[in-house]
Amino acid sequence: MKLYEPFEFLTTEECDRIIEYGRSKVIEEASNSARKNRIVWYEDSTKWSEWIAMLNTIEPVIEWIQTPQISFYNPGEQYDWHTDVWPAYRTHIRHFTLTCELQSAAGAGFEMERHSIPRLEKGQAVIFRSPERHRATTPTKGERVSFTIWAMARNNNKQPFPNATSVDKTPI
Repeated sequence: MKLYEPFEFLTTEECDRIIEYGRSKVIEEASNSARKNRIVWYEDSTKWSEWIAMLNTIEPVIEWIQTPQISFYNPGEQYDWHTDVWPAYRTHIRHFTLTCELQSAAGAGFEMERHSIPRLEKGQAVIFRSPERHRATTPTKGERVSFTIWAMARNNNKQPFPNATSVDKTPI
């Protein structure tokens, strides 16, 4: 397993179970200037330590993962070009992003600005550095479902919180 190279991550059965899990929960509308789709947070943590160990084989800096997200895209829904970075004042930052195809749909896909990623098949995933620009394109027919994990590493370049002051009220 290497960065930017698709690999088999989940079985068909695991994909179907995660989709079923997502459909059984309250699906949130995710909408902003770059994004319009629906999401569910995957709170089943039974595999999280396994995923952390897997991500640490690439670079052993991952301390935890954020709650993974299941994303649903119908025609007209997409997530335009963006990065998965967190503000620089956080103690931990998104170091790697893993995206997995749970269900394909015509026209829908995952694209990266600087890396060519072939169409992901059901259960295939790709891992990339979170600051890389990427997007999810809209289906022309059917519903695309994806699964995203954000791997968190210590932020060694932590910057002060905006407008933060010390106890004596001097800027940090």
